[in-house]
Amino acid sequence: MIRGSRSLVVAGLALFAAACGSDPVRQKPGASHPPPTNVESGTFSIEVSATARTFVNLATREVVTPDDAKDSKNWDLAFVGYDVLTNGGISGSAAGAAFGPLDISVFAFPDDPVDVPFWITDTPGGVFLRWYAYDGADHTLYSRYHVYGLRSGERLYKLQVLGYYGDVQGAPVSALYQVRYAEVTADGSGETQEIHDIDGTVGGKDASPDLPSGCLTLATGETKLLTPNQAKRSRDWDVCFQREAIGVNGDLGGPGGVTGVDLQALDLDDETIAEVKKRTAETEQALFDGVDEATLTSPDVEFRGDGVTTAFTGKWANLASEPPAPKLATAFIVRTADGRSRYLVTFDSFEGASSDTPGTVTLTVQTSPSP
Repeated sequence: MIRGSRSLVVAGLALFAAACGSDPVRQKPGASHPPPTNVESGTFSIEVSATARTFVNLATREVVTPDDAKDSKNWDLAFVGYDVLTNGGISGSAAGAAFGPLDISVFAFPDDPVDVPFWITDTPGGVFLRWYAYDGADHTLYSRYHVYGLRSGERLYKLQVLGYYGDVQGAPVSALYQVRYAEVTADGSGETQEIHDIDGTVGGKDASPDLPSGCLTLATGETKLLTPNQAKRSRDWDVCFQREAIGVNGDLGGPGGVTGVDLQALDLDDETIAEVKKRTAETEQALFDGVDEATLTSPDVEFRGDGVTTAFTGKWANLASEPPAPKLATAFIVRTADGRSRYLVTFDSFEGASSDTPGTVTLTVQTSPSP
């Protein structure tokens, strides 16, 4: 991966204040953290396999063995290796979903509902993982303005997300994307294209899998509306937008063989919401312009298609530590398989972690009221 030029030194107290959403508090890897002492919480441990799913029911706080996991509503989370799945979307047939990370302080207010901007169901994704930072103070998504390299057939492109909000009759509407992109060749970059108001709304906060969303063809700049099922069968698109999720037409995302890479992926864990909010299309123009063919064809750049992306992907475990450890002082809110209950979940420790599995994972779970 190519690392961006940004550097960041933030005092611990300032980082704690900014740690809501996509920017959790950073603590010593491997340390455990008890939830606030004034909160009644249930803690339990599970053994996680590198190859087989371990299913968890949050209401009973125990491991369960469903007869048919795809059709069962008896599990809420499933663990396999460093993947945490919910019982919804492409991982299950129920109403499960999640959102996070949130600051661990949400555990201190057990009677207060946790407001989330949307629920994340399990979808094909990964290339554009964590393209945004979430500010829990105003429930707003801010683009990180990372530059993404994309390979479609024999052609290379660079793309930058400029915004998540559009304007409809004077009112801001979420999931109307603004992007810019350009083809990259040995002769330099082609003309920069700006595409406005790509429709990723799919019916609102609880996105419906039966509703179409905007999909972009890079070679022509054309956008079309496709349902997720249509997109999975079509080669005639490169990038699709569905609520907060951005997918590419490759691997689980579709049959088109499109692959991509986040060129500033190494900056993700060091970025704070305060820094991200200062970025604009103008301040990040130079970052976009600086990506050339040498950047995209560097041996350090690894293109890939989409795998399973969940609310937990890349956010719950620190794989860079030795051994891997949970990302501490963070919490997730989970909607259960029946769609009626909500639980706060935090990961306290890994025991016996390796590169393939966190080993024994200790979780703290607390009921969260609905709004």
